[in-house]
Amino acid sequence: MNIKKIYCNGCSHSAGGGLEINKVLKNKLNIVDYYNSKYNVHWKDVNEILYSTSISKKLSVESINEAASGGGTERVLRMAYDFVKLNWKVKNELLLILELPSLGRLDLYSNKLNDYIIGNLHFLNNDYSDNSITGLYGTRGYYNDEYANDNLKVHSALKSYYDNFFSKKSYFLNLVRQVNTFFGYLTSNKIKYIFFGGELLSGIDSEYRKYNSLKLKIESKIIEDFHQFAIETNSTVAEECDFLIDDLHPGFFAHKNFGNLLSNYIIENYDNL
Repeated sequence: MNIKKIYCNGCSHSAGGGLEINKVLKNKLNIVDYYNSKYNVHWKDVNEILYSTSISKKLSVESINEAASGGGTERVLRMAYDFVKLNWKVKNELLLILELPSLGRLDLYSNKLNDYIIGNLHFLNNDYSDNSITGLYGTRGYYNDEYANDNLKVHSALKSYYDNFFSKKSYFLNLVRQVNTFFGYLTSNKIKYIFFGGELLSGIDSEYRKYNSLKLKIESKIIEDFHQFAIETNSTVAEECDFLIDDLHPGFFAHKNFGNLLSNYIIENYDNL
């Protein structure tokens, strides 16, 4: 196995969403303090406990995680491509772990903010013929007080874009084209990668799904997505915190255990990736 750098990107699941150090539970206790009192674990920065960090430690290689809460597949592909080009001299020693987030997470460049924004659309239902939304926003980081003013600056433009240039079906098909094109680029250049994320899976070419789509065996079940792993193993933030918070993001032990299992998966399947 010849890995020099591991690169990870995705949405809040891969970014440690729900485990941020400023998160407060229903009993007013800080989430890190709760984990410390119950499980004797502690972290000063969420990056310390991500599954990508666990893989980095177990395989003794450098890891770079650029996942972001609210981030979408277009952002993953854009940044992963830039990472590959930046590390082209060692491309044969790279491993990319790519989570492909669900629809409605736009990657747009804002001239007003002079920066890329995370544009999120919240759909009313899952019907591809229905573009109805319940809300939208666009910020440089996941929507919170820090970036609230961003949304004020871009909201009307984002609404106009949605009203005039967006349909869920065409967006899905465009994402599938982008994913297949990027995977073809990685494959032709013999760059190792693993991907997961259920919503786009049906449109991804079978040649990429055969070896590069995550298929993690746990007893009789096949795990194809990190969030699925947290649900199946009862290790969401909510469950690990005794439902003192309504948060179904993967918890501390989901990251730890998934990282360990994925490390072994990489070792066993490296030649075929």
